[in-house]
Amino acid sequence: MDEGQVLHIKYNPNVPIQKRFESIVRIIVDMVEDGMRDQVVRQKAISIVNAANVRGHDELGEIRAITKWVQTHMVYRKEPIGVEYFHTARRLLKDIDNGSSAGDCDDFVILGGALLGSLGYPVGALIVDSSGDGVFNHVMLVTKTFSETREFKNNWIPVELIYPEFELGQSVPISRVYPLMAEAKTIRAPVTRNTISGLGSVEVAKSLKPRVRTKSNFGEMLAKHPLVRLFRGE
Repeated sequence: MDEGQVLHIKYNPNVPIQKRFESIVRIIVDMVEDGMRDQVVRQKAISIVNAANVRGHDELGEIRAITKWVQTHMVYRKEPIGVEYFHTARRLLKDIDNGSSAGDCDDFVILGGALLGSLGYPVGALIVDSSGDGVFNHVMLVTKTFSETREFKNNWIPVELIYPEFELGQSVPISRVYPLMAEAKTIRAPVTRNTISGLGSVEVAKSLKPRVRTKSNFGEMLAKHPLVRLFRGE
């Protein structure tokens, strides 16, 4: 997949909106896991933190550098109604380099999560209810440091990527979150309402842990992914 790939899904209109959203994030997490193992993605992450003059062992410095780079280099574009595009992290980087960047919140999470994951940070995708109506309608990234920090302690850190003006730890208003972790089996810090920095009394639904793949084979993974059949109504 030298050039990166794009998955195009047209929804079955009979699939409930919330079910679609929960399923979408499972695909996103699989793609984040695929991207964090890609050497091209890792080399880009290293170049980003080096260009920002981040010192070794400065975990928050690395996370901030990756966050700001994604916020300022990716371009947010909405997708057609009823259609979802999923881009690999490598493809998203290629589009940025070519001046043709265009992605929605899913793509921002895929790229940000893959870049941070390639540097060894735990990452996850949160589907959130940002309108307070009980329906999940947005996806955002979450990560954490290994060493306790004064700013975030040992908590998970919200990373809102589609708004360049947002600082690390800031997020859109959230009433409910549904966490999905990349590399879930290796993370020993579950996401709860008390472990997401700055979200206060937000309701956190039960975590759904995706399978963890040991090999990176994006094309085969998508071809066999059960959610693709769900979206297509097969």
